Amino acid sequence: MAKVLDWIKAHYDRIALIAAAVFLLISAVSIWWSAIQFGNRLITLQPPRAKTASPPPIAAELDRAAEQLQHPVQWKGSTRSGLFVPEKHFIGADGLPATLQNTQVHPPVPNEWFEKFGLPIQDADVLDQDADKDGFTNLDEWQGNTDPTNKDSHPDYLTKLHLVSATEEAFRYIFSSRIKDTFGINSIDQNEPTQFLKVGDVIRGTDFKIVKFTEKRERNQYGTNVDVSELLLEHPQTHAQVTLVKEKVATSPQSVATFVYTWGGRREFEVRKDQEFSLKPVEEIKYKLVDVQPAKAVIVNTQQPNAPIEIGFAAP
Repeated sequence: MAKVLDWIKAHYDRIALIAAAVFLLISAVSIWWSAIQFGNRLITLQPPRAKTASPPPIAAELDRAAEQLQHPVQWKGSTRSGLFVPEKHFIGADGLPATLQNTQVHPPVPNEWFEKFGLPIQDADVLDQDADKDGFTNLDEWQGNTDPTNKDSHPDYLTKLHLVSATEEAFRYIFSSRIKDTFGINSIDQNEPTQFLKVGDVIRGTDFKIVKFTEKRERNQYGTNVDVSELLLEHPQTHAQVTLVKEKVATSPQSVATFVYTWGGRREFEVRKDQEFSLKPVEEIKYKLVDVQPAKAVIVNTQQPNAPIEIGFAAP
């Protein structure tokens, strides 16, 4: 036994080589045998049976399928956000991201108003735009409750008229008394003697002539019946008129209102009390300045003289 072990130790390399060769031989024989068995099984396999053809669809089914191809199903959403159309986002006044649902983009106009008329709410100047080119901005149209996409629907042209300044002056004389058809006229500072005049006379110190007397009476706040008769004065050259109410200071025709009209551009002009003027584009309508006060001017449409219109300063 000892000799065998000594021989193995002495010929270890040969023994390892022989063992490896035997292992490879056995592996090759195993692979060869497996290949033969696979080929035999492949030969013996039966081909699959052919399936019988399905009967052709009926004509109604074909028509229904064709109609579905012509009118495919549409995606619909119940909110602004959707699978394919993202919700619009904006930068709000506070500098933070905002959406139509949580922010009023252009106050005071609600977001829904822009969407209703298809206006570009994403434009920073959308309120100043004039979508239908009628001379009124989108803000004007919203304030006037009109259609900003229809040039025949717009606010009144007078909404474009504003007061710039008003210079109010008192008429120097006052109608102080009456005895039948004679009228007492005094200066408002009481520094001149009383003038006793009749219809047709000119008030000394002015160019105004008394052209009409109207007797009037009304109850005051205490229930007393007081005399509020009127004298109508007229300038013979300019035809400017002044109405003197008994014992009240009147506004002088020299009072001036300065207006600005912003339809079709910007036009600034002065109008004296009792002077008429017109506004584009409807120049056949005449307006008359009937009163000037520190905070407003009062005009009338000469076709509707009993409907005064107050014109104030433009909003800042």
